[in-house]
Amino acid sequence: MGIGYSASTLVNPLTHQVFVMFGQNNCFNKAIALSSTLAVTLSVTLPATAQSRFMDVNSSYWASDYVQALTEASIISGYEDSTFRPDRQMTRAEFASILSGGFPAAAVRDPITFSDVPTDHWAADAIASAYTKGFLSGYPDGTFGLDQPITRLEVLLSLTSGLGMDTSVATSDVLAAFVDRGEIPDWAVGAIAAATESQLVVNYPNVQQLNPNRNATRGEIAAIAYQALASSGRASAIASEYVPTAVAQPGTSPETPTAQPPTDDFSELVASLSSPNDNTRKAAADTLASNGADAVPELVQALESDSAPVRAAAAYALNEIGAEADAATPTLLEVIKDDDELVRALATSALTKVGLDQSALINLLTAAVQNESGLVKDIAADALVGIGSDAVPALGNLLENEAANTLAKTTAATLIGDISKIDQLDDMALESAIPILAETLGDGDSELRKAAASALGDFGPLADVAIPALSKALLGEDSGVNQTVASSLGKIGQQSVPGLTEGLNSDDALTRLYSADALWTLTQDSSLILPTLVSSLSDGSVETRELAALGLTYLGRQASPAIPDLRGLLGEDNDRLVDIANLALLILGNRNAPQPDLGFLRTDADKVESLPAIVEVVSQLWS
Repeated sequence: MGIGYSASTLVNPLTHQVFVMFGQNNCFNKAIALSSTLAVTLSVTLPATAQSRFMDVNSSYWASDYVQALTEASIISGYEDSTFRPDRQMTRAEFASILSGGFPAAAVRDPITFSDVPTDHWAADAIASAYTKGFLSGYPDGTFGLDQPITRLEVLLSLTSGLGMDTSVATSDVLAAFVDRGEIPDWAVGAIAAATESQLVVNYPNVQQLNPNRNATRGEIAAIAYQALASSGRASAIASEYVPTAVAQPGTSPETPTAQPPTDDFSELVASLSSPNDNTRKAAADTLASNGADAVPELVQALESDSAPVRAAAAYALNEIGAEADAATPTLLEVIKDDDELVRALATSALTKVGLDQSALINLLTAAVQNESGLVKDIAADALVGIGSDAVPALGNLLENEAANTLAKTTAATLIGDISKIDQLDDMALESAIPILAETLGDGDSELRKAAASALGDFGPLADVAIPALSKALLGEDSGVNQTVASSLGKIGQQSVPGLTEGLNSDDALTRLYSADALWTLTQDSSLILPTLVSSLSDGSVETRELAALGLTYLGRQASPAIPDLRGLLGEDNDRLVDIANLALLILGNRNAPQPDLGFLRTDADKVESLPAIVEVVSQLWS
């Protein structure tokens, strides 16, 4: 039924902080799941330039000419609020939309069906086109990865494949311009070399930094896509200092050192780590990293510098080197106690890659989860999830540790849930955490209870032993916790029906609605929940009345007995509530209801989980 509220944020804290240290702007973007705002229109006629129509893309933005040209050609579009959001990541579905119309080509293979692409999905045709033309493929499990962000490497590989570039001719020497060329997989070297020779590659802010594994932004893809069109003769070239060649592109900042070949003398590069110029420090650290183990002794010495930026740059370089930097382990173990937050974070990240014994690493990361630095916590959390079920016993111990702070325990509960979603659910280590999480439901802190409940839901049916504890928790006084509890009971399965049914009798109106939501998901039985939804339409809380009306939209014609009560909302002085009521009346079969203003849907796209589905239903009714 989808009447619950949720919000999510796409943030890589480590990357953000590293880029801030080295002078690159970054932004925190809301993950808005309203597919109707993601439509990409297509054409093939490209003007050279156009006046910007986006308030967040002015003439000083590095990719403004690319964005303007593709927008004027209707190959890529902005948003209804007159923004382009150039720093927002692009999904594989969105990229497929650009490819399908912006790059006409003959089909080279038969279409296939992807298990995660509904036939009525807004990008289904574009995905099919991109696949048959050879631009994009799916994953081994038969999925396409609709909402997966696409990396810069994937973008370039897609274009070289779909455009039929000969990747066997290009020499890898052209990649010498990239200080991070070691991050390019061996199997992709030929393709990236071909893309570089054809000037498809656009590197901002450092022309020598490819960043192949970083998620591509809308601005970057606009630039790369345009370059691909120019390379194939379908658009006029746009001059840019960020398009690399075999040597550094003219126009590169004179303070940014060029890539240097491996050498035994790193004194100059180490000295550059002290530069006041962010780009110079970053380029020096990247070049040191490209030399692998040979540069480790000098980087270890740099970790002992009195300058925090130097220590941070050295830790960053060791992090980039990875396993070959194992000799730095003793020093890194000391540096994780550094007074500077960024240094601690980068050192922690480096320790996850240098080959530390797994048991020692888990202990280190579990301790880091309790660090006062949010950045360090995030790095440790990501690493623990990467380790998987082997990390669960330590996280369970943290949950049971009375001396641990509540925030650390909350993080531990969340991580156990995250691990359960990606690891084998029959793992004994995972199962051992379920009773601990169930016991945590009785904690006095609401955020901790919510995290424990959410984690149990992530286990799905395996957590059926926790149903009694969850059912008891559902009758608590905190409706925010109860929402999570009800959702988790719904994920566990049919055995949760009695507990959820009891939730319909809660004194709290929102708890009744959340229970109804989960019951509908499990049973699709309107008789169980319709009385609750109808009674909630007269609740004293506007929020409750709104949620009840939205919930009725999912019952469709089965909710027709609620029509008189919905009509009773039309006299409310709350325009939003009236719009929701009209929407519900329309879906329930009252075709004479006035067309509601759906602005509230877009406004709350980061709150109401199932808005895309509502929009789709309404669109069909009005078509």
